[in-house]
Amino acid sequence: MNAAHRLLLCLIVALPMRTMAAELPPLTDPPSGSYQHGKIVWLDLVTADLAIARRFYGGLFGWTFAELGDGAGAYTMAYKAGYPVSGMVERKELRNKERQARWIGFLSVANVEAAAASVAGKGGRVLIPPRQVPDRGEMAVVADPDDAPFGLINSASGDPADELGPAGDWIWALYQSPDAVSAAAFYQDLGGYEVVEADPVGQAPHFLLVAGGYARGSVVEIPAERSGLRPDWLYFARVRNVSESLAQAVALGGKVVMEPRPGVLNGRLAVIADPSGAPLGLMEWDEARVEAN
Repeated sequence: MNAAHRLLLCLIVALPMRTMAAELPPLTDPPSGSYQHGKIVWLDLVTADLAIARRFYGGLFGWTFAELGDGAGAYTMAYKAGYPVSGMVERKELRNKERQARWIGFLSVANVEAAAASVAGKGGRVLIPPRQVPDRGEMAVVADPDDAPFGLINSASGDPADELGPAGDWIWALYQSPDAVSAAAFYQDLGGYEVVEADPVGQAPHFLLVAGGYARGSVVEIPAERSGLRPDWLYFARVRNVSESLAQAVALGGKVVMEPRPGVLNGRLAVIADPSGAPLGLMEWDEARVEAN
């Protein structure tokens, strides 16, 4: 990892560390009391400009927002139809960086301390050690052997239910790695997944991560012609119409990273970057149509 990437990673995790020392609302209210270990149950956006992020995601997904606390590092909750979908934190020091924002997903685990130790023992790093966050639960932020950051959580209130959310909610998580086999093995041990070989993405190997009877995400190999891509997690939001959402994202100041392709989910998937550079995916998902096919 070069020095610039290391500095950016330090800046990105600095504010989540500050917010994790404060009180955060529970993941479920009322408490669900159930757990979906192996599932990404929460996402936080670290961004250089919170006002721009609120305009972008509010306009694109219909999210509404509530700020908790005040001053530098205040935590903002995002809601879809009154249901919490993510958190946002501003880090102004990122404004002079090439990539000024990123999403960090939190993986539900039974024991955060043991999971963090497992990450470190298998070539990863602990960026924020495990700590109890009032009302939210035990949390940590780690980086895998490819140096891709992600969070670990054992929620104090239980995890959100296993159900398909509305358009504007999160629907999928994809990990891109130069070595999909090794990456899948790493996450298999961490999340207790069954790894299932899936149809390749183009010519790239592709594996599903299955836990609790559900596919929780997937690992795909970065093709040789795109070897400059940094290994990382990419999170997808559900949309009603991917073409319309792409046009709306551009109108709101975002950029198209990957246009829909007929060979990838029948043209119903795209990748964008928000105005501060945070990448995310858009997935048009109609459950009735998928089941019919």
